[in-house]
Amino acid sequence: MKKTHIPKLDDFLGGGIPSGSSIIFCAVPGVECEAFGYQILNGIIEDGNKGFIYTNVAEPHNIIYEFSRYGWNLEQYIEEEKAFFVDGSSQFLGVPPMGKYSIDELSHIEGVVLKAIEDVPDGVGVINNLSTLIDYLEEDKVLEIMGKWNERAKQKDVILVYIFTKWDYNPKFIDSIKNSVDSVVSLKSIEERVIIGQGFMVTTASWTKPQHNMVLFFVLQPGGVKIYIPKILVTGPYNAGKSSFVKAVSKESVSVDRMALEKFPTTIAMDIGHIDHNGFIADVFGTPGQERFDLMLDVLAKESVGAFILVDSTAPQTFARAKEMINKTQAEAIPKVIVANKQDLPDAMEPEKIREAMKLDKSIPIIPTAVKMNKGVEESLDTLLNLLYGDQ
Repeated sequence: MKKTHIPKLDDFLGGGIPSGSSIIFCAVPGVECEAFGYQILNGIIEDGNKGFIYTNVAEPHNIIYEFSRYGWNLEQYIEEEKAFFVDGSSQFLGVPPMGKYSIDELSHIEGVVLKAIEDVPDGVGVINNLSTLIDYLEEDKVLEIMGKWNERAKQKDVILVYIFTKWDYNPKFIDSIKNSVDSVVSLKSIEERVIIGQGFMVTTASWTKPQHNMVLFFVLQPGGVKIYIPKILVTGPYNAGKSSFVKAVSKESVSVDRMALEKFPTTIAMDIGHIDHNGFIADVFGTPGQERFDLMLDVLAKESVGAFILVDSTAPQTFARAKEMINKTQAEAIPKVIVANKQDLPDAMEPEKIREAMKLDKSIPIIPTAVKMNKGVEESLDTLLNLLYGDQ
């Protein structure tokens, strides 16, 4: 079993892809798909194996540049003979070929890729793009070639990754393609009046019963494929530590504060942060805590998919306000974590005492934290991510 190195995909596939298996990433036009194949190849090579890319859509130099934009050094892998190209594009574009193998006639494609598979036992091969192959060859011929490639890959314990843009082909032919591989991952645009993002879902896997969850993703440069969470809310009473928490969980953040007659600066608009953690990215929005700003809560909370509720563990008199803010932000209906802040202070209440005082169901996690000391922050983040995208 080899890891795909795509966030959550290994979980959906029961741990990864067995050696000798084939997987196809089937994308509707306009959805980014090449990065999935490239990220799998990069990860498997980093794990100590070898791989190749058969390309008929771009020159190898362009793919090397694309890898570099993701933060991966394909050129070094090639120099170290850990990776190579089967160049199926340069000759047809009239430019000098690059790679261990090059193809100058369509009739050579089958045999050359079979040789490439032989060269990477227990490794990985990326076929980019199956759609271009279909445009060149008869449908039956494509299925025949795929069958031979898959058979050779099984013999050599090579994982074959097919990239496929699902244009307006015959539906029966598309079904035949899907049936010829061991696993299918569908890549789609997710729409709700407007396109809101891109998602992937494992539809079949011969070695396990996959989880049929559609997951939003972004392709970052650098970074590659990341799971995308559109909006996480951070709310709670005044002086609970919301701004500090947003800064602690975020790679980048900005806060709008003012110093008026108050002893301490108070957030009068919002805190905004961006999380990049363990393959997940998310935008974080922190609300003001004072009642005079309650009019803003509904606006800031709209379309949130998860929430952190900050409470001051030393101030039980504010717990009723915390529950009121859960109600005002409609956070009852979404996954949430209670962040019991200021646990470093001597009079801090224990999490279970806070649960009892707030009359919270045991299904709602309460994480003891000391945000300014960065204690419990990562655990809070991991807990919410697990609620959002854990085993379902």
